[in-house]
Amino acid sequence: MIRSLKPLLLTAVALFLAACSSRTLQMYTLSAEAPLPHVPPRFTSLRVDYPKGIEDTMGTRIYFSRSDLTQSYYSYSQWSKSLNRILMANLIETLQRSGLARTVLDYASEADAAYELESTVYRFEHRITAQGSYADVSIGLRLLHSNDRHLIAAKVFNYRIPCPSTDAAGFVKAANEAVSRLGTDMIRWLAKQ
Repeated sequence: MIRSLKPLLLTAVALFLAACSSRTLQMYTLSAEAPLPHVPPRFTSLRVDYPKGIEDTMGTRIYFSRSDLTQSYYSYSQWSKSLNRILMANLIETLQRSGLARTVLDYASEADAAYELESTVYRFEHRITAQGSYADVSIGLRLLHSNDRHLIAAKVFNYRIPCPSTDAAGFVKAANEAVSRLGTDMIRWLAKQ
């Protein structure tokens, strides 16, 4: 009888302690609202594919590392949606605001698009070192013809933005700046293709 009550008692204590915790979950998102360069329309239609990356880092957890060998995540902070959904929404919004493409579609659209933009997230984490902390962001973009999947151009964009603090909020602020710079750099790069 006592053995059967022990797991129940431990579960009750764990739930009680969790309920007494004063920490609440903080939700974050990214927003690329920086002014964009004025460019003439270059593409009739452009589909933005779902960003790819290492599965663990593309979820809702916000990652940080203190060395090249370790990586962890913030327990009480996370993205409001998966990182790849947030990044895709930012890429689409940036392309729409720029006017670079007459029509911008997401990966789920069944409409035909003349061009596709693929993206791969290589790094998207908060790096904390003895010298300070920074957002370490590396995203590769590839522009393709939709009909034959011919690669037109590819480029990897790397950003190392200092964080104002060593917590998740400081990282998100620096990551927002990185995403804004990516938007501006992406528009300038695509306008040359």
